[in-house]
Amino acid sequence: MAARGEPVGIRKQPVADAEAFDRFYLHWEPQVRRYLLWLVGDRAIVEDAAQETMLAAHTYWQQVNTLRKPQAWLFKVAGQRLQRVQAARQRHGLSTDPNELPHSHGPDDMGLRERELVLLEAVRKLPDRQRTAIALRWQLDLPNDEIAAVMGVSPNSVKTYLRLGRATLETLLSDVSGGEQ
Repeated sequence: MAARGEPVGIRKQPVADAEAFDRFYLHWEPQVRRYLLWLVGDRAIVEDAAQETMLAAHTYWQQVNTLRKPQAWLFKVAGQRLQRVQAARQRHGLSTDPNELPHSHGPDDMGLRERELVLLEAVRKLPDRQRTAIALRWQLDLPNDEIAAVMGVSPNSVKTYLRLGRATLETLLSDVSGGEQ
């Protein structure tokens, strides 16, 4: 029976589950944002996709909380939500500018910022699967088996995407630097 003032049919989440989700959210939400930033540069898209991802995690918390590696589920959902948000924004004629980056927190080192922009621009030129594998490895330091779970491919495919992605980045970055490394 619902307590006075509570909607009928809605169960309260147990306190332990709510605390577990809060810890999960505080740990993984910033990492979801970083991952999405590596895939696209538009802050509005990253914000929307990250918010939708964490909302999905909350909605399915009872199942997510029992997964051995919930981060694999989380990053897979983040990629799906990213595609949805991008499609919705394009349908509505909103910005999908891939060059917008959030400002760094800390001392403003223009040389470092410029190198970061060049690297992110190069990463965003990679084919989708290479870009996803590179972002999951470089930003989140996920092992191949977790990247494979996120991408729905084998660990050997992940190795291939990472190798091809690094080779392509090397070429792209040497073109930008005029052959200087």
